[in-house]
This record gives sequence, C-alpha cells and structure tokens, in this order.
Amino acid sequence: MSNSESQNRKGKGGRKPKFDYTSEEFLSLVESYAKKGFTDKEIAYAIGILPQTFCEKKSEYTEISEVLARGRATINATVRAKFLAMALGGIKTKSTVVRKLRDSEGNLTGEDELQVSESELAPNLQAMSVWLYHHDEDWRKIERKQDEDADIPTDIEHGINIDSWIKDKLK
Repeated sequence: MSNSESQNRKGKGGRKPKFDYTSEEFLSLVESYAKKGFTDKEIAYAIGILPQTFCEKKSEYTEISEVLARGRATINATVRAKFLAMALGGIKTKSTVVRKLRDSEGNLTGEDELQVSESELAPNLQAMSVWLYHHDEDWRKIERKQDEDADIPTDIEHGINIDSWIKDKLK
C-alpha cells in the first residue's frame, strides 16, 4: 500500500454511523417512542444507543428535537383531555349488550343494542383545582393568597397569637 493510499483511508474518518439520524425511518421510530411517553434516556436505550450519544445527535440534528416535540405534544394533549374529563366527571359506559341479527339463511344483517349499563362519575375536586391553578390566573391568585395566610401562627385553643404574628411580620 502506498503512502497516499494510507492517507486517503485515514482521511475518511472512523466507522460508519449506526443510524442515518435524518432518515424518515429513524425519525419515525423516535417519534413513536416519544408518543408513548418515553424520556430521552429511555428512547436512547430502546433504539440501542447511549443516552449521551442521543443527546449529542439531538443537538446536532434539529429534526430529532422536532419529532420529539411533536410526539410529546400528542401525548400531552391526550393526557390533558383525560385529566379534564376526570375533573369534570360525567357518564361512563360500563357494558353494552348487543344482539346479532341474522337473516333466514344465517347471514349477519346487523346488530341491535339490547342493554347499556352506565354510571355517573363524580367530578374530581383535586383535578379541578390543579386544572384551574395552571389555566386560570384569578384562581392562582386565590391559591397563593391561601398559601400566604397559612403561615399565620395559631394557638389551637385561643386562635391567632397576635403578638407572635406581628413579630414574625416585622422581621
């Protein structure tokens, strides 16, 4: 091997990358894991690379960050909708009894709903409070005011100890 041939080999860099980080297949795989709620570290292990490598490639290729954001936006919207539904309560269908309709030759012609069992779900006050805290500025102000009022010292038998409260506020 001549000297120029060995120089050409060295100039080509190290080994071939494991993935084409901009390919539709790779990006689709990353997005599917993001839609399932995987963290970056979990995605890295699932596709077979080190988390540090995944982080480097995410910085190097903006497409990866974009599909992660898109996948996570999908799951966030789904969770947000379920959380709101839980907060509001509503009707839940437990079971449905269906009768299959057949003609004289035994061919399926349709279905007839015989019985639907439903129950009412009560609204979840904690979920409502969390939702309002994150989406309603007036509610946040009320909640913060309650937190500030919670630091008032009280004596269980006699109510608020005014002297200690004033001393605490003057410090």
